[in-house]
Amino acid sequence: MAESGNHNEGIIMGTPQTHKLGFGNGTIRENGDGTASYYMPLAFTQTLRVRISDISGFVVTGSGKVMTRTFKIMGNGTELASTEVNHGAAEKIEAWFRAHPDFASATRPAPAQASPQLDGRLVADELVKLAGLRDSGVLTEDEFAAQKGRLLG
Repeated sequence: MAESGNHNEGIIMGTPQTHKLGFGNGTIRENGDGTASYYMPLAFTQTLRVRISDISGFVVTGSGKVMTRTFKIMGNGTELASTEVNHGAAEKIEAWFRAHPDFASATRPAPAQASPQLDGRLVADELVKLAGLRDSGVLTEDEFAAQKGRLLG
């Protein structure tokens, strides 16, 4: 398994990569299928596995045990997974997920796109605004004409 802390190296689908989080904080295994697993220090089995794109946040609470915390991974207001972690590990795990390019990509709103057909009143309102910007000198006549053409389609 390749060790890496850099998410920009690219992962070949199906090729797991291991990311050590420092002494006592455990390891994250990027599974190559869009999921990541967390392993406690010295553990041979994963304590959680989640799809990175589904994650939208984290909650850390006391576990009732000395020097451990309960770390919860959230997605769209629901708990996706939780595990006990050593004190201080939650911050390392959270930072790793937040730095990943796929973090929360499934929960992000789609980019706003101009509607193909605007209501006539909306177009008229936009034209009035553009004319005001032209008249006040913010837009040149050419810029005004270009924006008007874009609105009228």
